[in-house]
Amino acid sequence: MSTYPPGAPEPPGPRAQPCTHRADPSPRLLYAVRHGQSTVNAGLRPATAAEADDMVIELTELGARQASALGRWIAALPSGHLPDIVLCSPYRRTVATWQFAEAELRAAGVAVPCLQTEPHLHDRFRGTLSHIPAEEVRQRYPEQYAAEQADPLGYRPPGGESFRDVATRLTGVVDRIARDTRHRRVLIVAHDAVILLLRRLLENLDDTGTLAVAAGGLAGNASITAWTRERDDYRLLYYDRRDHLPHG
Repeated sequence: MSTYPPGAPEPPGPRAQPCTHRADPSPRLLYAVRHGQSTVNAGLRPATAAEADDMVIELTELGARQASALGRWIAALPSGHLPDIVLCSPYRRTVATWQFAEAELRAAGVAVPCLQTEPHLHDRFRGTLSHIPAEEVRQRYPEQYAAEQADPLGYRPPGGESFRDVATRLTGVVDRIARDTRHRRVLIVAHDAVILLLRRLLENLDDTGTLAVAAGGLAGNASITAWTRERDDYRLLYYDRRDHLPHG
């Protein structure tokens, strides 16, 4: 039985794409997109422990449309800017986002990039506080709330990860991209916390800079962030781009 919410189209099944890319020394583009709107993003709190498993949270109907719009945006890129590999978080909402986007590339006759699941791209895990709104944490767990306010990047929820923990595991992803000479235009499909910490790593942001990005707004659903890379230096092209998305 389908686990997708009523009215939400299921993503087309994944199709493995053999990698035929050869070494290419040209400059690199790196894109990072957040998954489309999920049921939790829409304010639908998980009703059961199974539904609360972060890996199985679904896209809403709007999230599916956002993912398709993302695919059309990618399909319209000049050939020299099209991603040649996708690194995807293993969560259902990220995998579904790419599947909807990929369907648009196929419909447009655009070459589909190689696809690899990257476990280190999973969302920040908040342990026992997962899916509990901040105001509820403040009321029910005032000590935890105060600890997070005192050290937003270093605070680690019981059984969960701090933002610094996320940055540490993402260093492996950044190193992987740096070592890969076959793929010059990389698309990451992940989560808002991942994109925030990628900015920290790629742009060498300190705590003040990282918190300033967060205060200005985390990456929205199906938004696009991009960097260009020359040698070992990344330069931000744009952050949280949403002009391709449907309204409502």
